[in-house]
Formats: sequence, structure tokens, C-alpha cells
Amino acid sequence: MLFHFHNLQSYLRAAGMLTVLVTVYAIQYEIQAQAESNNEVVVASVNDDRIFEQPLLEELNLLAGDLAMNSPEYQRLRKQVLTSAIQRRLALAYLTQIDQAASADDIQLGVIQLEKRLALKQQSIEEYLQEKHINREELHHRIAWQISWPKYSNQFLNDKNYENFYLRNRSQFDGTQLQVSQILLHTNQQQDRTLVQTRELAENVLQQLSKGIIEFPDAARKYSDSPTGKTGGAVGWIKFGGAMPRTFNEAAFALKPGQISPLVETPFGIHIIRVEQEKAGAISWQMARPAIRDAMIKYLLTFLSVNGRKMATVEISEGWK
Repeated sequence: MLFHFHNLQSYLRAAGMLTVLVTVYAIQYEIQAQAESNNEVVVASVNDDRIFEQPLLEELNLLAGDLAMNSPEYQRLRKQVLTSAIQRRLALAYLTQIDQAASADDIQLGVIQLEKRLALKQQSIEEYLQEKHINREELHHRIAWQISWPKYSNQFLNDKNYENFYLRNRSQFDGTQLQVSQILLHTNQQQDRTLVQTRELAENVLQQLSKGIIEFPDAARKYSDSPTGKTGGAVGWIKFGGAMPRTFNEAAFALKPGQISPLVETPFGIHIIRVEQEKAGAISWQMARPAIRDAMIKYLLTFLSVNGRKMATVEISEGWK
């Protein structure tokens, strides 16, 4: 076939533009396929309810900020987001068992309502999923949770139960202060012993204390890695919602003056706590309502997930264990 020179140039230019367009579309397709692939990576499952990696990474990035991925705090947050995702699915499993969970029709209606809201913004459901970095299965889970959790929890989150919860756990909400001492054994900063050796040492120290072989101040001076060890472990006065880690506070406020806690693990290490004195507070349940509500939500979630675990199979991928 013969081409005029002018037509040949036009053909080559057109062919070149076509090549560029094909390349651009190929790159866009690859990017989209990669995103969709990330959305399909399963890191854990609770029965048949799968947990996908991409939503966890999105949440983790928001929490971790500029933290180094190999830092203990980043790894703690990584474990936290997975634990929360598993807890929600365990809770849903139990709510399904007691007929308190959203039905398939409820979820489908939720999807339809979402599509109508998106249409007002001229956005499709597919565009929404890409924006949120989730797939349809994750979307259905989120809608199920948004329907099921309020349906269950609103039965209990009322003033009568707030007051009863306050009376059962008064020292956590009325401003009570405890004077505490501790023995702290570091698990991350200690270089001359392994984590297993640290736990064994902590158990040994606790046994010595329980048998009266050694007094608490002497044990703190001998074993504690905290600077408070030099003063016999004296930490000072604490409140339940104060600066100490929550697990530390929960253990301390379960004790009476003179009592010693079991081993308590926090990001700082393994603690043994003794309560020295107690000062009662005077904050009423009405004034403490927000804190009581938060505590009741945690209590209800724990109750649901513990019961859900009795009837559920939980599997976690090796990369997230």
C-alpha cells in the first residue's frame, strides 16, 4: 500500500497519540486494580465475616501519624485496630444469635439509603467505595454495625442504669484518689533479659510478696526498673481517669488499702501495684454522666464480644499476629 508523505505523517502522529492513550489507560487500570487488590486482602475472619487489610491500614495511618512502623507504639496501635475490628464482629455474631442484629433486608435498605444520599452529591456507590478504600463486603459490615449497635445499646444507656453503674463502681467516677506504690519491670527498654525472663521475674517477686518473704518497699528498691524504686515504689496520688494507663488504673481501683494487685501489663512494662491510702470523692453520678456512658459502652462491648467468642471461630493471618 502506498502513502503520500503528508498522510504518513498524520498516521504516525495518530499512532503515537494512540500509544500514549493506551499507556495512560493501562497505568490507570493498574492503579485501580492494585487498590481493588488491597481491598481484598483478608487479615482475619470471625466465622464467615472477613476483615480486610486496607480499612485497617487507613485507620492505623490516622492513629499513628509519623510513628515509625518498627516502633513499639506503632505495633501497639496496629494490634489495637485489629483487636477492635475483631471485637465488633464478635459482638455482631452474638447479636445475631440473640436476634438483635440487623437483618439482610435492613442492610440492603441501608445501602439504598446511602445510594440516595450519594446521588444528591452526584457520586456513585463505586466512587464512594474507592474514596473510602473499602469493598462492598466491608460496607455491608459497617451498615450492619451502625444498625445493630444502637438497637442493642440504647436499651441500657439511660439514667437509671447510669446511676446503678455509678453506685457499683463509685470510686472510678466520684473523684476518689488512691495513694499507690508500684514495682515496674520494663519489657521494651530492658536489654539484659528477655520478655519471658521478665515475666518469670515478676511472678517470682509477686510470690515473695504474697508469702511475706520481702516487704513491698524493699522489693521495689531491689527489683523495680522505675525511678520510683529508689523511694520504695511510691507513685503518689492518682485518679481513675488520670495520667496512669487505663489497665493500671483499673487494677489499682479494684484494690483496698494494703492490698497488692496481680501482675498488670501496660506499654511501660509489667507492674505490681499496692494501694496505700484512699480519699473518697464527692462527684455525683449526674456530673459524671459522660464518663459513666463511656464506661458502660466499653462494658457492653466487652460483654458482647466475650459471649461472641464462645460461639465464633477467629482466624488471623500470620502477618498480623
